[in-house]
Amino acid sequence: MIVLVHGMMEINTGSTKVTAAERFRERTSAFIISLNEWLKEECQRRLVPCVDLYSAFASPDRQDLLDPRVALGDNAHLNLDGHRRLADTFLKEYFSLDTDFSVVVCLGDSHTQGYPLRELDRNGLPVDMELDSPNQYPFWMAKAAKRTFINRGIAGNTYFGMTKRFDMEVLPHYPDHCILQGGNNDALLGTPLEETKSDIIWLIERCIENDITPVASTTVQLGF
Repeated sequence: MIVLVHGMMEINTGSTKVTAAERFRERTSAFIISLNEWLKEECQRRLVPCVDLYSAFASPDRQDLLDPRVALGDNAHLNLDGHRRLADTFLKEYFSLDTDFSVVVCLGDSHTQGYPLRELDRNGLPVDMELDSPNQYPFWMAKAAKRTFINRGIAGNTYFGMTKRFDMEVLPHYPDHCILQGGNNDALLGTPLEETKSDIIWLIERCIENDITPVASTTVQLGF
């Protein structure tokens, strides 16, 4: 949400309010664009699949803004149509082309965990059409692909946070694929770009070491 406070624009990211909003928006947008350009080149160099969520979620009139039709209005989270679009993009750009998979762990932030109405006690269990909320993209991927998808998304997580829980939350499921989705919290928290790059490389290499195909994804735009 964006409001005017005493003549100064203020951004509500969903968890905190930020003044000097134009400078903040420019910084976070520049971080996301730079990270995405690097990630696509790095994945191409390493022959790692990379799904371009940034292109899929662009506003009709501005590439650097989140499409408001799939956003909740807090500049940070996706609505049900947004989760469907996430699933459709992953399926179209990779999983519908590679049918040699059975168990996929979805590692990420709130875009993966799902919002709103996500039953957190189901996090880490195979998606179940009868028990799970559709407000998470793994639900729609499991429904379409008829394979096992395990949600390991945690709201507010950075890529560094994902490195700290990878061994405990990914490896026990013996997946053949692991989706890596994140970047928004790195941008919002001001994480140095090189640190985020190092965390992503760690995740990719850790997947490969364990015979897991990493499926990287570019970072979705923020809504302001």
